[in-house]
Amino acid sequence: MAFLDAFPKRIQNGAVRSGLTAAAKPVRDEARLNAARASGKMAKAIKTGSPKVEEGGRVTIKVRLAGPHSFLGKFIESGVAPHLIARTGAGQGRVAVRKAFEGRGEVEGGVMKIGDDFVSGIIQHPGFAAKPFMRPALDTKAEEAVQAFAGRIRTYLKDKTGFTAPAQLDEVEE
Repeated sequence: MAFLDAFPKRIQNGAVRSGLTAAAKPVRDEARLNAARASGKMAKAIKTGSPKVEEGGRVTIKVRLAGPHSFLGKFIESGVAPHLIARTGAGQGRVAVRKAFEGRGEVEGGVMKIGDDFVSGIIQHPGFAAKPFMRPALDTKAEEAVQAFAGRIRTYLKDKTGFTAPAQLDEVEE
């Protein structure tokens, strides 16, 4: 996008930031469609961040999970391996729980609430398979995001300067 160098820095920055915001929208919307729909909270937790300037001048934007219970999205996206769960005392970590489960030690018991039930002891969680929704959104909407980026830069420049940018932005910078 060497043609942007002809404009003042303020216009360049505004065009790129506006373009990135437009590019993130189709990816965010697709991720929301792909997200689990039991309550709809996961879809609502998918947000578009603000464009940020990294070291070296590279500008990025993130489509991310934010808000209450958004941490669950990471587990849904990548899955969970089978594991042990126990309410333990201070200083007793997962190694102590594993040893107690194998009959080679003990852990201080406590009561946990799982769903509507109160349980104690060591629980063997079966884990669950990954159900990706963020990465497939990027994979399926990448080209649309690039087109949205280019279209928004053209519109931004035309609105701010009256300049009509090239219809095809062939140059790709990495």
